[in-house]
Amino acid sequence: MGSGLKTRPGLAVQAGTVPLAVRVAVEAERRGLPSFHSSEFYDRSAVVTLAAVAAATSRIRIGSAIAWALGRTPVATATEFRSLAELAPGRVTLGLGTGNPQVISDWHGLDEARPAARLAELVPLVRRIWEVGTEPVDHEGAFYRCRIPVDPTLQPWPRPTDPAGTERPPILLAGGRGPMLRAAGAVADGLMGLPLCSAAFTAEVVRPALAAAAEKAGRERPVPITGMTICAVSEDPARARALAATQLAVFAARASAAPLIAFHGFGSEVAAIREALGRRDMPGVAAAVSDRMLDTLAVHGTPAEARERFAAVFDGVYDESLLFTAGKGMPEGGFEDSLLGACEAFGD
Repeated sequence: MGSGLKTRPGLAVQAGTVPLAVRVAVEAERRGLPSFHSSEFYDRSAVVTLAAVAAATSRIRIGSAIAWALGRTPVATATEFRSLAELAPGRVTLGLGTGNPQVISDWHGLDEARPAARLAELVPLVRRIWEVGTEPVDHEGAFYRCRIPVDPTLQPWPRPTDPAGTERPPILLAGGRGPMLRAAGAVADGLMGLPLCSAAFTAEVVRPALAAAAEKAGRERPVPITGMTICAVSEDPARARALAATQLAVFAARASAAPLIAFHGFGSEVAAIREALGRRDMPGVAAAVSDRMLDTLAVHGTPAEARERFAAVFDGVYDESLLFTAGKGMPEGGFEDSLLGACEAFGD
């Protein structure tokens, strides 16, 4: 089927196995979807997953949505994604995020009070490391120290290229609150929006914040947004609703969603979600998500219904759209079915 959409969405996948990610990416490429993105968690490496996807595909763009920025040194970040760019020339996007304070402190063992400022320093440093074959790196910053001389005994590193023909993959910073929006607007090639957002919040809050930060930094071009939208697809509409609502609820309960929740007046739903989460009542968690909340923030239903909902609510909202599907609360078979259903809904 032809897309019939202003912006055909790609996929962003969290959880599942690496072989499953490869199967879905191959199907997405076969059906003409523009991109496949892998998330990263304590049970999944985005880089390893994308390397496997790169080896199995030839056209679809691939990227991290989202890779740990603070769990790697700048050199590790630069070299890992340079290697990906060699596996998939012109197809790689680097999406970086910090995670929430618990992730930064408890998972990575870091005490970092200013993660957005740290990423604002990291992004240009990674770009400089990509140029180390021709220019040395001598960086002494607030967060990082890095000194790499040009080695005359080595051939200059081949420069990775992006689809536009520039000399490096684009670097996107992930966020939805003020500090990360300002960092993305100041130094990144784009914003990787979080999986919980809306058309109105994007237009009235996110884009103005990016534009203000870009103007302050002396940038002339608007900062593009790659936006993720929670998606669940099933031939059983009730099952798709429950799966989408469960995913939505997990993100809505986090502190990072507070500005969006206040903007739309979803405070009562979030209170009920948190109460059900406290009881570990997952059916209650899904039931606490109102129809208004779900229709504002997610895409769900049969393949045809999911496509109709996306077209009505999210088509054209972002410069690039990604359908985000997490394995939270899903058996592996149901997770794969939902992902393949998204390929059916939005592919040829």
